[in-house]
Amino acid sequence: MRRTLLLPMLAWSLPVDAQPSQTVPSTTLVTAARQTPLKMIDYGEERCDGDTTVEAWLASLVVKEARTITWTGGKCVLVNDMRPGIDASSWPYCAQATITLAKPKNRKDQPTVEIYFEKPDQGRPGKAYAFRGVMETRDNGPDYIRFRRDFEAVWEERFPSPPPKPRCKDE
Repeated sequence: MRRTLLLPMLAWSLPVDAQPSQTVPSTTLVTAARQTPLKMIDYGEERCDGDTTVEAWLASLVVKEARTITWTGGKCVLVNDMRPGIDASSWPYCAQATITLAKPKNRKDQPTVEIYFEKPDQGRPGKAYAFRGVMETRDNGPDYIRFRRDFEAVWEERFPSPPPKPRCKDE
């Protein structure tokens, strides 16, 4: 006679962080990014337009060349997994603005900016702390950009017409 040994089911669980995971709706991340003052993502630089919102800055920069700006929120998409930390693809607190150009170079030519947020606090996004961007340069293909000033420079090199409203002058 053959005996079958029944083993009790073991409950396996993944390690749990000390703090429970908090989620923030994508619409909340989008709203927060659009309303973020530029000084929050300028890494301590004092610029004359620091109180301008990300949404107003981006709209004034791209107005002549853009057909639309589409905002999304959630997991970060402009990531660099070679540098773990704030650029890691596992960070879920970002908002992206994707620019549909009036005259793109090709179907993948969609400049994008992304705003990173700290961990949520009571269901609200944390502070905005980082800027990332990507766009096709005039001659060299896509460029990964880590600073707002650099994004402006790449944009103005590719689209040299002056903005409709003069920008303030930093000292």
